[in-house]
Amino acid sequence: MKYDKLSKDTESIREVFNISVPALGHIPTQGQPCLLCGRRDFLLLNTFVLNDQRFHTVRCIHDGMMWLEPQPTEQFYQTLYTTYYHSTGPDDPLLEQATLNVHANVEERRHIVQLRVAQIEQFSQTGRLLEVGFGNGFLLEAAAARGWQVVGLELDQDCVKRMTDQDIPAYCCNLLEYPGEAEPFDVIAMYSVIEHVLDPAAYLNKTFSLLKTGGILVLRLPDTEAEGPPASLIAHVYHFNAHTIMVLLRRCGFEVLQIDNFSLWKPQRYPGALWNMNVISRKS
Repeated sequence: MKYDKLSKDTESIREVFNISVPALGHIPTQGQPCLLCGRRDFLLLNTFVLNDQRFHTVRCIHDGMMWLEPQPTEQFYQTLYTTYYHSTGPDDPLLEQATLNVHANVEERRHIVQLRVAQIEQFSQTGRLLEVGFGNGFLLEAAAARGWQVVGLELDQDCVKRMTDQDIPAYCCNLLEYPGEAEPFDVIAMYSVIEHVLDPAAYLNKTFSLLKTGGILVLRLPDTEAEGPPASLIAHVYHFNAHTIMVLLRRCGFEVLQIDNFSLWKPQRYPGALWNMNVISRKS
């Protein structure tokens, strides 16, 4: 892979991790231009190795957008999220780097979703709510109990079955595949989703089409410092901060109402931590 003269000396780049997961095999990849400006003038920020393949976090010198370079293909992520992501355990070498146990710390997670529903209700009266990437489904359960008409999307079939067994509508698909009609929702929530997808703009455009006029979009995502994420993950394709997510939301027709609720996620297996933020916006 060829990097231009703007790159740092690759030997000076901090390596976050170097692991091998034979079950994943070779990871097909492709280089990407900046999401915001379309150019490939970037600095290398950090690096990691998975299955003897080297990846970097890079930052555009024109607008500060950060992303994973090169990026695995859609097929790789489809396999990751349908097979590994929610079915992990303590012995999984990808735990915290590309997988997540969404069923751990149940009481804490149930408390968190109550706070999330309360925040949503500061901006929207009870109506129709779509959660993309609902994981354990606790937010769907909590919102339904408070009178919301809820729908969930998830790539893990076991997570979907857990919801449908409770008569909560849920579909095993990503947002771009969702077959629902346009403009049916008052709120769409994506917690820890937008940084995972290969085409964030397509997700926001689809969200725009599914929201009623004045509808609310709730995002939760890492707030990445300019030096790059201290804890880079193969699962995180894009690294936003408050500025770059605001730019993208405005381009897609959203008015940003609030950015708050900063909290720190600390992985247990390797150094580094990620600040997270909630971003509330409205379909203009």
